[in-house]
Amino acid sequence: MSKVIFESFCDKDTFDIAFKIANNLKARSTPVAVCLDGDLGVGKTVFAKGIGAGLNIKKDIVSPTFNIVKTYEGEKRLHHFDVYRISDISELDEIGFDEFLFDDAVILIEWSNLIKEALPKDAIKVVISKNPEKGFDYRQIAVEGMDDEDFRN
Repeated sequence: MSKVIFESFCDKDTFDIAFKIANNLKARSTPVAVCLDGDLGVGKTVFAKGIGAGLNIKKDIVSPTFNIVKTYEGEKRLHHFDVYRISDISELDEIGFDEFLFDDAVILIEWSNLIKEALPKDAIKVVISKNPEKGFDYRQIAVEGMDDEDFRN
């Protein structure tokens, strides 16, 4: 599995890239963890909304910053985590994090770099970064852990 780099020049591009990824994930018959990292304000919530739309979730996807996790029902269930406020890895036990990883769902984890030791080895890694030299709205979206054919649809 290689790293695939996407370029986004606006929120719609970021949304559409996530939508395409979600379309491929919903066909999987096993749980899939997607680790989503990037600085504050880089577009992680826009990406999460695209994942939700790709899974045919009708509810508005919002960042679960103060809840830690929100679950949405669609063609495939989405557990959306924001672990930014986790101060100790043991807090994951309190919310039953491991149980979510075994549910037949997409498990989207914002700020996953803060809980590396708790992540499945086969997680898909998505990193969104800015490059001001390419414009204020420009984002590079690096996706690692999916097969190349996942992006051909």
